[in-house]
Amino acid sequence: MVIDCHNHVGEPWGTRDRQTPDELLRKMDRAGIDMAVIFGFKYENYDNEYTYKAVKAHPDRFIGFARIAPWLHRNYSEVLENDIEKYEFRGIKIHAAANSFAMTSLAVLRPIFDVAEKRKIPVIAYSGDEVCATAVSFRYIADEYPKVPIIMAHSGFMHQTPEAIMVAKECGNVYLEHASDTTGAYTSSLQELGADRIIMGTDTPYWDYEVQLKKIEVTILNKEDREKFMGRNMANLLKIDTAQ
Repeated sequence: MVIDCHNHVGEPWGTRDRQTPDELLRKMDRAGIDMAVIFGFKYENYDNEYTYKAVKAHPDRFIGFARIAPWLHRNYSEVLENDIEKYEFRGIKIHAAANSFAMTSLAVLRPIFDVAEKRKIPVIAYSGDEVCATAVSFRYIADEYPKVPIIMAHSGFMHQTPEAIMVAKECGNVYLEHASDTTGAYTSSLQELGADRIIMGTDTPYWDYEVQLKKIEVTILNKEDREKFMGRNMANLLKIDTAQ
């Protein structure tokens, strides 16, 4: 089973960024993607209900994650938990660079990670070369919440892949997702971290499945390693039975 852990759906106003569930399904079918983790775009007019409706219409293809921007709600942990309960979300998506906080802002992050720990669900978080979301900055929240799986989206966004690998080696709850990364990053992660904590993510609609799949094809030659990367690791995190 091929599971991609990084996809956006929604039609947010004030931007050209959009991707409807039907558009995403067509891309998945064309590329042979069985399931996709979906959540709203980075803008603060994200719509968790939109994500839920997409999952409700296609529960065999979509896995919903709740999006949360802390400064939108005084009681954002309560809002987050209510959305997870109401919409049956199986993970959380955060984006420090887009939503005005830092991955070192533990006072901001704790209410989110408390929910994730209580619910036993993963958090996928943007990482890049912005000072608020560098790969190294993940180590503090990872250390404080060792039971919460943290998916480092983009794994430092090319420039900071070595630091992303270093943090993942030090923190056993950090998983690396290489959307928009180089084939060299895939190879380095596999060699230094192993296949059990690297996860396929594409970041649609910004990137294409076919490109990600080609990178995997030319860099991860071992069949078992490739199966872990392309779906088994994510299925284990989300407790999805891949035998069905």
